[in-house]
This record gives sequence, structure tokens and C-alpha cells, in this order.
Amino acid sequence: MKKNRFFSAVLVTVLSVALLGCGTTAAVKPADKPADSAKKPSVTVKLSSTSSKGGAMYEGAVKFKELVEERSKGDIVVQVFPDGQLAKDLAAIDAHKTGAIHMSLPSTAMAQIDPKFGVFDIPFLFKDAAAVSKFAHGEMWAKEFQPLFEKYGMVGLGFWENGFRHITNNKRPINTPEDLKGIKLRVPESKLRVAMFKEFGANPATSDFSEVFTALQQGVFDGQENPFVQIEAGRFAEVQKYLSLTNHTYTPAYLVASKVWFDKLAPEQQAILRKAAVDAGDYTREYGAKVEGELLAKFKAAGMQVNTADVPSFQAKTGPVIDLLKASIDPAFVDQVVKAAKE
Repeated sequence: MKKNRFFSAVLVTVLSVALLGCGTTAAVKPADKPADSAKKPSVTVKLSSTSSKGGAMYEGAVKFKELVEERSKGDIVVQVFPDGQLAKDLAAIDAHKTGAIHMSLPSTAMAQIDPKFGVFDIPFLFKDAAAVSKFAHGEMWAKEFQPLFEKYGMVGLGFWENGFRHITNNKRPINTPEDLKGIKLRVPESKLRVAMFKEFGANPATSDFSEVFTALQQGVFDGQENPFVQIEAGRFAEVQKYLSLTNHTYTPAYLVASKVWFDKLAPEQQAILRKAAVDAGDYTREYGAKVEGELLAKFKAAGMQVNTADVPSFQAKTGPVIDLLKASIDPAFVDQVVKAAKE
């Protein structure tokens, strides 16, 4: 009996030492650390866009993701949802009120939220890309437009590229406004854009960008108007015969965030998002300039017939459109924006 107790005691001692030894060894082996010990992101951002791959807004969103994740060292991860996967523009804006969607990239849809954004539908507002870049970094954007977003539950982070717009259709080349007579033209959700093309003689109607390809393919619309990058992103060269270079309107896009969501972030996280939004906005303008010539050559190679429109003939018909805008918002504000765009 004593022997058994002796052997039991020895066995317990040996096992205890062995277990202690194993525990010490395991503690110092990096390979034995838990697989999930790497730092996990504390913020995951859902960024909604109706743009497709190849569009300046989509490419800007990808650049924004890259900058944010690099600068936050993985603390913030951005998930980009293109092609209206999460929501169309107005639905995304509405979702910002609760924070259900964190960020989005509305464009002309903002004019439906506040008529002041309709000033960017003024025909021939910006002379060229340099004027746009200057405006994006100027006081008018920072002091007059960015504060507007907060009224609607958003934070305006960036003034991004959507681009100078041109007309495509399946009927005929558009050289003068008279050539638009009777053409069923898709335009974005903008009262001023609708009014402008009615003034030009077209038969405009609105629809979401993600629906345009099918509508053109099925003949619901004869044509549409968009920047090169959006014509490419929407694959419109596959279903449109004529491309008329008009540069009739410059359309910005806006990187916005849900205010209720953004306000919960740490100040350093907010700073990273703000800076990345500005830098990605510059990237969208560089991207647009870089691919414009390439895309024009690609459209021609795809069989599109390209012509340069008689711009002065269009400019001669823009007065009533500007008067319409001044009837809905402060005329002094309109004049202030026009002045800033021309400086």
C-alpha cells in the first residue's frame, strides 16, 4: 500500500513538471500564438456608388480605399459597392440619416436634395479642367457647399470628378440644338438638366445610371449624355452610334458620409478620411484627364461616329435655363458661383 502511494506521488510529480515545462515552452513559441492575434480593423466603411468599374467615381473610390487603409495602418477598412449594389443615389442619401450606409458618391441627385447644387447644371459653367480643380480647392466649395450637407444628415468630404458631358444617340450627329428635336434623351435626376434639354429641343426623361444601358438597348431612350468615363463605364458604345462632343455641362460628384456615423469616429479617424477624400478627389481629376484621349480613340474603334458640336449655338440658348435656376434660389448665390467658377 505504501509502495502504491509512493509511486503515485512520484507519477504526479513527474507529470506536473512535464506539464509546467510544456506550458513554458508554448508561451515563447510565436507559432503557437492564436491565429487571430493580428490587429483587426476597428472601423469598416460601406461606400456605395452607382458608378461602374472604369468610371472616375469608381476608380476614385478604389483610390480612397487604398489611401485610408494605408494611412490608418489597417485600423479602417473600406468596402466599395459599385453599380448601385447597396442603393441608388437618393436611397443612399436617405440611409445616411440613420448610418445604415456609411458613405456614398451622389452627383446630380444632390440638386433634388437642395436646389443650390443645381448651379453645377449651368451649361458651360467651367471653362476647363484647371478651373474645376481650382474650384474644388477654393473657398466657395469649403464655405458655401460643404456646410450644406450637414442640413441633410451628411458630411461633405470631397469634390470629385464626374466630368464634362457629351451627347450620344442612335438617330443622327448632334451639331446644333435643332438636331436634338424629337430625340428621347436620358438625363439624370435634375430639373435644370431636364429644362436645359427641353430648351435645346430634345425630349428628356430621367432614370438612374444603372438602368441606362438596358433602356438604350431596348429603345426606351434614343440617347443619353455623360462624361467619357461614364460612357465607358456604362458600355454605351455597344448600344449607341453617334458621339457628339459638346462639353455642355461639368458634373461633379461628392464623397459624403453619414453624419451620425461620422460623428462617432475618433478625431484621428475622421482626419484620415477627410484627407484621403481630398487626395482621392484630385486623383479622379487626374484619372479623367489621363483616360479621355484613350477613351475617345476606343469609342471610334468601336464604330461610334464622332463629331464636334457647334458650341456657340448651344450657348445661345442657355439664358432661360439660368433664369429658371435664379427663380428657385438666390440669384446673388448663382452669380457668386459663376464668378468663382470663372476665376
